[in-house]
Amino acid sequence: MKTILMGLFFATLTLSVQATDLAASVKERLTQPAVLRGYFEQNKQVAGFKKPLISRGDFIVARDKGVLWRTKTPFAGTLRLSRDEIVAKQGDGEVAFRLSASKEPSVRMINGLLFSLLNGDVSSLGELFKIEGSVNGKSWQLLLTPKQAALGKIMRKIALSGDQFVRQIDLDEASGDQTTIRFTAQNTEPAKLSSDEMARFE
Repeated sequence: MKTILMGLFFATLTLSVQATDLAASVKERLTQPAVLRGYFEQNKQVAGFKKPLISRGDFIVARDKGVLWRTKTPFAGTLRLSRDEIVAKQGDGEVAFRLSASKEPSVRMINGLLFSLLNGDVSSLGELFKIEGSVNGKSWQLLLTPKQAALGKIMRKIALSGDQFVRQIDLDEASGDQTTIRFTAQNTEPAKLSSDEMARFE
């Protein structure tokens, strides 16, 4: 029995080291700028429906401000994420909803996850997920499986792939819905937000 327990201990230790090495290898390949801009296409397959819901738009990830997700088609709208809240606005600028992390603990968890994903902060993902994957030259793939029961109620698994940027995120939700988000034309210049971009974060 003692031999078996020792074997399990060392196997677990080896897996932990492998996950740490994998996260470090991916982080080395990722660009982590102060500001990242680009475009996205989101393909969401809702359980029970044949046709997927497709939306397109642009995004900004600002390390000191948060994430601004602006949908242009099929309907205009903006989703702003900070460490403390999620705010959704309709095309006319009217606030559709506001969720505070102080009142909704899941908001902080979801925001932390999205910040980590879009900022390429792979190491912090290990706190929430079991990390598996591979690295091949400049490219990499990751499979994240939730460790926490609360997160498992939202997400079954997340697959990520990319190179110097995250290029695709595949979400397998606990509800049965599946979402694929593809990122294109990502760039890190200019390195500071414009006055218009600053205003959009307010």
